[in-house]
Amino acid sequence: MHRVSRRELLAGLAGLGAAGVLGAHGPAAGAAAKFKLLFSTGPTGGTYFVLAPAMIELVKQAYPEIEIDVEPSPGGQANVRKLAAGKADLALTTMDQLYDAVSGTGAFKEPIKNVSYALYTYPSPLHIAVLADVPAKSIRDLKGKSVALPPRGSPSIVGWELVLKAYGMKPQDHSTISYGSISEIVELMKNRQAEATFILLPTPASFMLDLGASRRVRLLSLEEDVIKELGKVNKGYIRHVIPAGAYKEQGHPDETLTVQIPTGVVARQEAPEEAIYKFVKTVIEKKDQLDKVIAVIKQTKARDMGVDLGLPYHPGALKYCKEAGMVK
Repeated sequence: MHRVSRRELLAGLAGLGAAGVLGAHGPAAGAAAKFKLLFSTGPTGGTYFVLAPAMIELVKQAYPEIEIDVEPSPGGQANVRKLAAGKADLALTTMDQLYDAVSGTGAFKEPIKNVSYALYTYPSPLHIAVLADVPAKSIRDLKGKSVALPPRGSPSIVGWELVLKAYGMKPQDHSTISYGSISEIVELMKNRQAEATFILLPTPASFMLDLGASRRVRLLSLEEDVIKELGKVNKGYIRHVIPAGAYKEQGHPDETLTVQIPTGVVARQEAPEEAIYKFVKTVIEKKDQLDKVIAVIKQTKARDMGVDLGLPYHPGALKYCKEAGMVK
């Protein structure tokens, strides 16, 4: 997950406060029902941890009757489970986790009925990176190579396991496997204690920029048939091209064929329809304000934030997306 500095966070939120987003759709004092929601985010310092407060600030200014508290979490699967257990009303996650939850597949042993889709925010492409001098042109060439990975249970680990399976491989085919934070992964690769990594991160990925500052690094592409197979296993895996030049300065000038997993907001199905409607409406219509806080949001057009991903919508989100002509 991309990390954002405290200075960027404070500057961005200050910008939101100065923007004055309370507009004509703001309610008259005391006229609207009050709501209190809990938003489960992600690890401190990550994109989720900064994006959620930015969205909440916009909603607070537009609809002061909606009070939303923030609670850090490991993110991903943990957030879906919190919603399912009624311990949060809103959360950020990758949509492969929601697909698994509603279908009762992957880490979810049975379908979860009370978690729904609210908003698409940005793509998280799978970066399969190797040190430039490692003789590997395909994922199959990573047999016998050492890898450094994000913590167990993260969406990146799920993606890694699915990719290996699609290539007829298993984790034991690597010589060594290390788990840790992004900074720890970078250090392991800098010191050649790891030769490759699999990480889901928005482009440009922070670890590529950090690692590429001291060591040349390349990205491996996936084959088309593997991408199709991943999409069959989980609809959350979508064909994606990391453009040529994205990592030219880090040693990889070419485009990379991979998959991306949509990242977005999910909601507890029982969360008040009116509150979720106003949340989604505000975030989409004031999306230009989010661009000032989170650079990755610029990759997504406002009209695409309600895109139909084949997942059950929260009623409040669906109501707004129909009104806005985003879905039929």
